[in-house]
Amino acid sequence: MRIDVQLAARQEQKLLLLPQMLQAIEILQLSTYELVGMVEQELASNETLELSPPAETASQPEPAEPPDDFDEEAPPRASQARSDESFDPMTLVEAPGLGLQGSLLAQLALLDIEEAVRETLSFLIGCLDENGHLLFDEGELAAILPGQDVDLALELLWSLEPAGLGRSGPLASMLAQIDPEDPDADLLKALVSEHLEDLAKNRWPKVARALGLEIAELRSLLPKLRHLEPCPGRIFTEEAAAALQADVVVRREDGEWQIYVDDARVPPLRVVPDYEALVQDRSQGSELRQYLRDKIGSARELMRAIEQRRDTLGRVARAMLERQRGFLERGPAKLVPLKMQEVADAVGVHLSTVSRAIAGKNVQTDFGIFPLRRLFDGGRKLGGSDRESLGRASVQERVRQVVDAEDRAAPLSDEAIASILVKEGFDVARRTIAKYRRELKIPSSWRRREY
Repeated sequence: MRIDVQLAARQEQKLLLLPQMLQAIEILQLSTYELVGMVEQELASNETLELSPPAETASQPEPAEPPDDFDEEAPPRASQARSDESFDPMTLVEAPGLGLQGSLLAQLALLDIEEAVRETLSFLIGCLDENGHLLFDEGELAAILPGQDVDLALELLWSLEPAGLGRSGPLASMLAQIDPEDPDADLLKALVSEHLEDLAKNRWPKVARALGLEIAELRSLLPKLRHLEPCPGRIFTEEAAAALQADVVVRREDGEWQIYVDDARVPPLRVVPDYEALVQDRSQGSELRQYLRDKIGSARELMRAIEQRRDTLGRVARAMLERQRGFLERGPAKLVPLKMQEVADAVGVHLSTVSRAIAGKNVQTDFGIFPLRRLFDGGRKLGGSDRESLGRASVQERVRQVVDAEDRAAPLSDEAIASILVKEGFDVARRTIAKYRRELKIPSSWRRREY
């Protein structure tokens, strides 16, 4: 048998994410509050980076102009004046924690995983609500991320702290925190899955009989049960509530809506001029000059990523708000159906870029401050000839009205509520009703029942 060995040229495309690209992705995903914390950390670790004095800072945010294609090579905005002796730059910096997403991104940075998996996991982090629950189920994620190893990314997400995050809801989060090696694991799972209502209403004998336990044995399980957190992300809520500020501001000026990216809280940065001069000074050692060159490069990449974040957030917010003028004019009840893909197509970016851009961001309107993600929560269209688009807020309000009018001795299930709304022209499913009910802080039917 004769074996021939030949050389052949072949073209193939590969997506390689450089470190600066990964940094830009992570910064885009941070809220302004979290970005301030990251900047503070960078200032502490990079001696070539410093805050620009106040004279170099704009007094108010600039409008988010409809930009041309973003220039990847555009240099970061940097100021030229030197700080005066009376200026204390740290007075510009708040000292926030990273928040839920910032904490998870910091953990992500420590994982030794393939870049494709890192990208998918980063996307999943952006899909968590404030309680740490996933906004999409596994089937929806598979459709959004075709060809990606969603299962592996979910396993990694579930391994991050706090425990129990990335699940579909409170019960799933509690079940995920039960140690399978605990000798009481099966009993705890049964309590969470089947008996929380009875425990809440002090039906101890009923629960004890169902599990074959004595009352004292049942009581001994309570400390472990109380240790299970139904909403893992809420440990960050108190901190986040103190920082509820708008990342995007919408104002009517001269009869026109103006959209601003409010990044005034992000301290203005520049490279320390003295270190730039040292890099050019050939009398300095080559090792020192290379060290400073690397540090300065890192500082410039950070400033460039912050500028790119501002540009992308401005374009995405403008595209979203232009499609939700009813919301701007008359409030949340006038939200209309809007999909992320529609905004991604309008801006000319990938769907995941839109998801990252709005993650954890708020918009200030005449009706208050709202999460940007809420603008994608418009309701579905009515059937019949009317075809009017109903906003999510309208559907939620109707759910609240139905629950308020129900018989407390026989409260309505999510399926029954969905059936009522469908008859009224709303195209909603039971799962949608369940989601809206949780957001409205309305207990499930068995918790609403009064004996």
